[in-house]
Amino acid sequence: MKSNIDAEFQNEIKVIKEAKKVLETEKISIKFLLEKYQILLKSYQRLFRQTKTLTKVSDNQQHRLKIIMERLGKYVSYQLFKKITQGKEKVELVTKRKKLTVFFSDIKDFSYISSHMEGEALATFLNSYLEEMTKIVIKWGGNLDKYWGDAILAFFGDPDFTSDEDHAFRCVSMAIEMREKMKDLQKLWFEHGYQEPLQIRIGIATGFCTVGNFGSSERMDYTIIGNPVNFAARLESSAEADEILISHETWGLIKNKIICEPYISLSLKGFHQEMIAHKVLRIKDSSKNDILEIDAPDNGIKLKIDFSIAKNEVLRNIIKEINKKIN
Repeated sequence: MKSNIDAEFQNEIKVIKEAKKVLETEKISIKFLLEKYQILLKSYQRLFRQTKTLTKVSDNQQHRLKIIMERLGKYVSYQLFKKITQGKEKVELVTKRKKLTVFFSDIKDFSYISSHMEGEALATFLNSYLEEMTKIVIKWGGNLDKYWGDAILAFFGDPDFTSDEDHAFRCVSMAIEMREKMKDLQKLWFEHGYQEPLQIRIGIATGFCTVGNFGSSERMDYTIIGNPVNFAARLESSAEADEILISHETWGLIKNKIICEPYISLSLKGFHQEMIAHKVLRIKDSSKNDILEIDAPDNGIKLKIDFSIAKNEVLRNIIKEINKKIN
């Protein structure tokens, strides 16, 4: 029984056999050669037309497939899409335990703000916000899990793994850039008539999660579950406007590169004990000195302040004492 490939190319195989038969003939006349040459030439011309047609059809199919894949790629994270299309990720109900850094954000008081907006205006506003935040997630290599209205869930550490330190640093750096981008968006939204400042809140936690495909054989969702996800969500809800709160474990991974305030203890819903968190200030700049020295002997002032560890309450008290001495 002929294979499917042989059946598809039976005309080509026939031409090749005819050509071989001509070469194997011992006594060949010029007339015979010309007749066979004409037959072979016509066969080749026919094959050439067929090949051109097949190539055109193939190119069209490839173009359609590319468009479809690009559209499908909008529904899954870039990293996962890349692995699936390259055949590196099995599409099956499989999960694993892995240490991840989890990011959770939302817009403060968005429910109240959105209740005063028309549906079309709300969709335009929300999509503009998510568009800019998503660009930043992709820039830092984050895995965008899902949107919940104005909330964003993302994580670092799967399917692409580098190191725990790198995951945490990129996640916190991403959050800092998002906070800065919000300043530009606030100006833009104000110019379009939005009076509210529309400020972001962010929570980040590091720890072991279950990550993989959840669902059924017909419909799967590549996502994460676990304590760090809940922790990041609770930190986000406890954050003030434009504030980034990170878990103590995340802080331990980034403390040499990111300046944070000293830890605070929080009572969070769903956690039986107080949890330690740190407020993120900024990325350390090796060209700048985060220690301020004030030497004013005439006013009896001599201070050295390390902003990387100084609490706001301490700084406020220092300012009050300086004002007393000067006045």
